[in-house]
Amino acid sequence: MDQIDRKIIGILRKNARITNRDLAQQVSLPPSSTLERVRRLERNGIILGYETRIDARKLGLGLTVFIGIRTNEKMGESDVGEKLAELPEICGLYDVGGKYNYFARVVVTDTDELCRLMTRMGKIRGVMESETTLVMHTIKEELSVEAGHENAVGQN
Repeated sequence: MDQIDRKIIGILRKNARITNRDLAQQVSLPPSSTLERVRRLERNGIILGYETRIDARKLGLGLTVFIGIRTNEKMGESDVGEKLAELPEICGLYDVGGKYNYFARVVVTDTDELCRLMTRMGKIRGVMESETTLVMHTIKEELSVEAGHENAVGQN
């Protein structure tokens, strides 16, 4: 992966709907070469897919929380995590080290819906305890990492 690939990723990260022609112009390559680079990045698993960002609040989903979940799983097991991942309110689930086994990012309508979710989570065999942290305001949320961000540290 070279600087042009990193530039392509950066452009697609900000606007995945850009036309190949416009993308090619921005990286100063012919459209055919640009398309081949994008396809190679996809084939190599660097670009995993394309997503649509949705304003959850406009869908009535005004409450975001992070939940630390402790289970009785042994190291390397993930049965509880697989069951948790099936819950549609859980938008992100991370297997972590430390006090908890998992961190879940949850988006729901209100505290009543959160309580119903917590009850369902508590019925999953292996869930021992949880701790919920309410998101007051989202300052930054990105769907992907910036390619080559190590080069940007300290630069303005």
